[in-house]
Order: sequence, then structure tokens, then C-alpha cells
Amino acid sequence: MPSARVFTIATLAALAAASSGLTTGCDSRKPSVEPAAAKAAVAPAASTGAPEARKAAPPPGDDRFAAQIAANLSRVPDPTIQLPEGGGAELDNATFRDRTMTFVRQVAAGGDKVTCDLSLSSKRPFRAVVMGFQDGRQMARGDASDAGLCVALKDAARRAVAAAGGGRDALDAARLVVELPDHHVSMVESVAAKGKAVELTHGLVPVRALDKALLAKRIEDGKGYLLRVIDPQHKGVHKYYHAPADRFEDELHTIYTASTALTLLKLHAYKPDARLLRLATEAAGFMMAMQSREVADRTAGGFFYAFDLERKRPERRLVVGTASKTIFTLLELHGLTKEKKYLESVVMAADWLIAMQRPDGSVRSALTGQEGGAWKVQSKESMLYTGQVLSALSRTYRATNNKKYLDAAAHTADFLLARIAKKGCFLGDDYRKPNPISSSWAVQSLLDFAKASGDPRAEQAVFRCADDLVKRQWRRPEDAYRYGRWQRSLSSSGTGWLAEVMSEVYHHCRQKGRDGCDRYKDAVVAAIRLLLQYTYGPENSFVVKNPKAAAGGVFWSIRDRYVRTDSVCHAMNAYLNMMGELGDGPLLTLPERPFAERMALGAEAADAASAGLSEEDAEEGGEAGSEPAAGQSVPRGEEPDD
Repeated sequence: MPSARVFTIATLAALAAASSGLTTGCDSRKPSVEPAAAKAAVAPAASTGAPEARKAAPPPGDDRFAAQIAANLSRVPDPTIQLPEGGGAELDNATFRDRTMTFVRQVAAGGDKVTCDLSLSSKRPFRAVVMGFQDGRQMARGDASDAGLCVALKDAARRAVAAAGGGRDALDAARLVVELPDHHVSMVESVAAKGKAVELTHGLVPVRALDKALLAKRIEDGKGYLLRVIDPQHKGVHKYYHAPADRFEDELHTIYTASTALTLLKLHAYKPDARLLRLATEAAGFMMAMQSREVADRTAGGFFYAFDLERKRPERRLVVGTASKTIFTLLELHGLTKEKKYLESVVMAADWLIAMQRPDGSVRSALTGQEGGAWKVQSKESMLYTGQVLSALSRTYRATNNKKYLDAAAHTADFLLARIAKKGCFLGDDYRKPNPISSSWAVQSLLDFAKASGDPRAEQAVFRCADDLVKRQWRRPEDAYRYGRWQRSLSSSGTGWLAEVMSEVYHHCRQKGRDGCDRYKDAVVAAIRLLLQYTYGPENSFVVKNPKAAAGGVFWSIRDRYVRTDSVCHAMNAYLNMMGELGDGPLLTLPERPFAERMALGAEAADAASAGLSEEDAEEGGEAGSEPAAGQSVPRGEEPDD
């Protein structure tokens, strides 16, 4: 069995610091405008717009503040620790966090005496880490160990003050993070009041209680985020928002514009708002302007993947996934507005997708423009692209009633059904090992095909493979970090997409009058809870430069705190699909472990390991997710989106 490893904020900060020398910004043509952000808890993304490659090795010693501590520690008061009269009552989790943070704040304030009512004992010494964050940047850290918890916290707090300059007000403007790494305890200072604290687990503020009111609030937050990600001039959408540095990459992406516009239309259906419909139509204008009209070179109908804001021109690359997801959105707009231009664009795109099919029904991934004007075919097989094309052709048939599109869809559906019959429901491709994202695209696309064709084989495969995915979801209630996640899907985008697919399966199950539909609903609710703890809000925004700009954004992973637009769109689509199906009471509750157990007081390493992180999870994103991990040998832009 692999050894256990816990990802704390201290661990993440050290990893980010170690990689900051390699991280220069989100675009290879433009260095980072915020170099200091590379020393925040999570580094900005690297030169391709995606995160920099990193090894899943133990972080080196975090010695960034060693010089400041050595220079300033003698100036920091060393207060006498006083015990409260009469002793303290038995501690629970919330009381312990508040008392710990209050004590650390007392030490940071620089008095001669401090009161500590944390007189606990443990078989192992207490190691305390105190960190300060300001404007998304880690600006202080102190680390100390002692047999007494109060002493360890005091010494760590004094060193953090020294790291921040040594003055009595050095940490006044900072939000504090306090960790006892060896006892699996971590907390961040609450935004509500200094000296109060909220729980952290593996660097996340966990969501332990989910109800409809919280979900409605996150829908509004997500809507606000999506409105901010739209470029005001071109009306296209950025793929990445680098929250630690507060900036977008210098490209607009057709597929993410399509995904955003589709979610805006879902929001409009949820609560009618003429502004949302207007923004969706403006986004459609950008998408259609990115569609090739060149009949001579047989690219007509495809959509250019990205628009370069510096060079003011589209990138010469046409990806079948981009065309497919754009078809989804344009069909929705056509259904709402009845404007012919949307359907005409869809038909052109669907014809191009047919041209990208192989004789066996599989799909060529993309065309890339070469010097001299020639186009090179990207022939790698992607289950995501295969599914996206099948869905797009099936939906085009339902909108046009043109049998050409149903026949083409049937050709790819036969290919996919044969693959499932041979390999099973858990699918991989040339980009990645078997994983739930590829598998979920098989479910979604066969569902679309079943709706278009009535083919019972497709519908049977939908439910069989959806059941396979339900069984792979992590549902241990004692593990708030992973509860609701799918094995081998480590990104928020992957979880959001799986939740969206399961919500579609749930509705179809209900419409067909089948038994056991609630298993799909339960899977979505569990995934929604997980997504909410990856969503920027007041408590977990201490690692970002501009919390207001990040609010509602769903960050990628515990180590990579950038927001990818599809993470927000998929999460929002799942929320909106399920809101009408949820009651007003508690939907899901994950209670904390009792305080003594959580602190592992008197327990051996076996108990502590159950709360840890296995080595296979150590590099978040290093296994199959919704795109290959950073650093894998996939040329820029050729990885499947969504």
C-alpha cells in the first residue's frame, strides 16, 4: 500500500515556492505581470496557459523566510504563557479552532503575557505552522515544535511575525492559517472576525452541509463570474482566469464561449433575464465569426479554436470538439429566437463533422494549419471528441429532421457501442488511460443518440454505463475532501461534467418511468457538494489577489487554484438541472470527526493515515481528468476540452 500523505496549505505553499522559478506567466509571449504571486499558496499557470509540470515528490524545506526570521526574531516579544483559572472545558472542533486562532493573534499582537487554554497532551510532539496571507500572497511563515501545544504555537507565531518584518502590526492586515500537520489539523482565520477560524482539509474549506439555499447562492455567484469572463470588446470568453495573479490569458476560446453562452441560456430559463439572452446572442456572434467559410480547402463549417488578442487573429486550428459544443449552443439559440442564421451555421458545422469521420465511425480530432496554407490532420483518437461529435450530429438531426445527420450519428454510435461491448464502460483513448470523463461522454452521446433514434441498444448502454460510473464515485462520509469525487477524475471540471451528465441521465430515467432513478440524483448531489468546496467565496479566497473577481469561480484543484471556464459552466449546468428536483430541507450532511479522534490524540499512525492522501493522489491532476496533466507529451491545444 502507498504511504499516506496529507496536503496542507503549508505543503502547497512549499510546492508553489519550489516551482516558482519555472513559472513565468500564463502566456509565452508575455511575462507575468505579478511576479510576487508566484510565491503565493499556489503558483500562477505556466507558458501555455495551463499549469506548469511538477513532480509529486515531497516538497523541499520552505526556507523563503529564513533570512527575515534570523534578522527580526530577537525584536519579537517572547510573552509568558498563562493558564486560565479553573482549567478549560472539554474541547470540540469549533472551540479548539477559535481558541487556537485567538491565542496566535495574542502572540502576534506583541504583549508580555498571553493566556492559553489549550493544555493538551499527545504521544507525539506538536508541530505548529503559522502563515500569513495578504492580497493572495503568502507573506509570512513560522514553524516550531514542542511537547506543549501552547509553546509550539507561540514559537511558530513569533517566527511568523519575524518573517513579516518583526513589528507588532506585521500581521495585522494578514489572514492567518494555522496548522498542526502531524495531527491532521488545519484552519484559516474567518473573514467574519479576527481570532475566529474555519476548518481546512487538504487546503480546502470543506462544505459539510448542503441545502437548496446554499446552492441558489452559488448559482448567483457563478452567474456573476461568467459575466466577468466575457471579453467586453470581442464578446468571446477566456479559458483561464489565473486567480492568484488576477489576470486572464491573452486568448479567447470558441468552445468556452459556446459553453458560457449555453449556461447563460440555462440561467435565462431558470430566471428570465433579457440581459442574459443578449449576452448569449453576442457570444454567438463571436462564435460564428470564428467559423471557417473556406470551401476550397474543405475547412468550411469548422470553428477556429482560439482568437489571439495580441495578434488580433484566429489560431489556424479547427477542432471537432469546438464545432460540436458550438452546435449545442447555436441550436439552443435557434430554438429560442427562430433566427435562421444559427441553424445555417449548425448545418455547415455538422457537414464538416461528417467529413471528419473515419470509415469505421471514429473521428479525426482536428485540422492544424501549416506554413504555406496546407492543413494537417490530427488523427489521435479521443473518446471525448467521439462523444461530442455523436451528440452534435444527433442534436442536429432532431433540429433539421435531415436523415443524413442521423445516419452519420448511427455510424459513430455503432463504433462506440462496439467499443463498449469489447472494452466495457470504463473507456480510455490515445490521450489518456480509462477514466470517468471519457466514459461519461459515451453516456451523454449515446443518450443524445437514443433520443434522436429510439435505438434501444443505445439506451441500454446509457443506463448500464451510468450505473458503472455511480459505483466508481467516492462516497465515504468521513472523507469530506473526496466525498462526491470520481476515481481517476481529479479536477473540478471533470467532477462538474460528470454531475451534469448524471443530471441528464436522472431526468431521462424519470421521463422513461424507470425504477431506481434516485441513485443518479444522489450522485449529482454528492458531486455538487464537492464542487461547492472548490468554489471561491469569502472564506477560501485568502490565496487570490482579487477575491471579488474570483468569487463564484470553480478552481481547478487543491494545487492549481486557477479557474477554467468549463469548470464553472459544468457545475452551473448541474445545479440548474437539479434545482427543481431538490427539497427545502438538508440535502447532505458530513459531520466532522470527534475532536479527540481528529487530533489523533493517543492514536498511532494507522488512524492518521486514514485521513491522509495516497501517493496516487499526491499530484492532483496527474491522473486522468478532463484534460491530460500538465507536462504530459500532448502538443499545445491538442488535448480534448471538457
